[in-house]
Amino acid sequence: MEIKTIVNSLVDLFFPMRCLDCQDVIQPSQFLCVSCSTKLIFTHFNFDQNNRAYDKLRNFCEVENVFSLLEFKHHNTTQAILHEMKYRNRPEIGIDLAQLIKFDLSDYDGIIPIPLHPKRLKTRGFNQVEDFARMLAEINQINYFSNGLTRIKYNSSQVNEDKKHRLENLKDAFEINPNLKSGHYILIDDVLTTGATIASAIKKFNLSENFKISVITIACA
Repeated sequence: MEIKTIVNSLVDLFFPMRCLDCQDVIQPSQFLCVSCSTKLIFTHFNFDQNNRAYDKLRNFCEVENVFSLLEFKHHNTTQAILHEMKYRNRPEIGIDLAQLIKFDLSDYDGIIPIPLHPKRLKTRGFNQVEDFARMLAEINQINYFSNGLTRIKYNSSQVNEDKKHRLENLKDAFEINPNLKSGHYILIDDVLTTGATIASAIKKFNLSENFKISVITIACA
């Protein structure tokens, strides 16, 4: 135990944890400094149909309630957080953010993360939303279905595609696990931009009367 403590102390000394936004040295248990933490802009949405996140999805699919925790803008602190989660495998960020969501989700039948295509998962090595989704399920003591959905269609980056083309590219991109029982589930993703990815997944559920779908994302553009 003493050796482990010494090693950790040396790591902290020579490789200190830095704020992922401004790069100032911070405590190992943190990912933002105090100053950058104050720059996080929360949406203050309710988990319902009266917010901008719901409006992004309602014209493309049948969705129940929608919530996003943070406001996403290019070059803001939220973007820095999502970039760190997506490309540097920082599960503690998703875990901490999940604990900021105070809604009671215990009446839902389970939580399902939006999956990556196996090819992309193999390249990246992790799905950046899984720890966030898993912690939400744990906090609310509801089932977590890591394989509730499968992504069967591979798409290259769609950053430069408009909403119409994103929807076309993502048509029939997902498949529901045949063992998933009927119920009201919450789909989880990192950021809601055009809504094309989540809408494509929801549409698959909409084909059956056995499912209702709500959505929670970390951020909303």
